[in-house]
Amino acid sequence: MGRRKSLTKEELFQATGQVIRSDGIHGVHFKKLSEILGVGRSTLYEYYRNKEELLIAYLREIMDEMNQRIENIPAEIQPNEKLRSLLFILLDHAQIHQVERMIREIQTSEEELASYYQSQLAGEHKKTYEVLVKWINDAKAGGIWSAKVDTEIIADIIFHAILFPHKHKVGPQEMAEQLMLLIEHGAAVSKT
Repeated sequence: MGRRKSLTKEELFQATGQVIRSDGIHGVHFKKLSEILGVGRSTLYEYYRNKEELLIAYLREIMDEMNQRIENIPAEIQPNEKLRSLLFILLDHAQIHQVERMIREIQTSEEELASYYQSQLAGEHKKTYEVLVKWINDAKAGGIWSAKVDTEIIADIIFHAILFPHKHKVGPQEMAEQLMLLIEHGAAVSKT
C-alpha cells in the first residue's frame, strides 16, 4: 500500500499531540510524524518548514481551543463551578506548558516567529489569569468562599496546577476534583 498524498492540519496536530504526550517535545520529528500519518516527509514540509514552526502553530491551535472552551463556560453557573471548569480545562491542556517551554529554547531562523508567539501566549495567559481572579472574587463576594485566603494564592494554585506532576497519574478530571475539594474544604477532618 502506498503512502497518502495529503493530510489535514487537524490530523497533523493530532499526531503532534500524540508524540508530545508519549515522547515529549524532543521526540517530535518529521520522520516520526510521517510514519504515524502514512505520508512522505515532503508532505509535512508543504505545511511547515521545520518542527519548530510546526510546534509554534500547534501551540497556537491548542491555545485557541483552550480559550474557546473557557469562553464557553456558562455565565449563569456559580463562580466556584466556573472555577472548577476552568481548572479542568487548564489541566486538560497541560501540554501547552511543555510546548511553550520548548519555544523559549528555539535557536533557529524562526526565532522572530517564536518571540511573536511567546508574547501572544503571555497575553493569553494574562487574560486567563484575570478571568480566574474575577471568578475567585465573585465566589468570595457571593459568600461561597471565605475572604480570609488571598485571591492570588488561590489563583496561583489553580493556574499553576498544570505543573503538578501527579496530574498524569490521576488524570485531569480527578485532579481538578481533588484540587477543588482541597480549595473549598481544606485538608483537615471536620470536627462537627
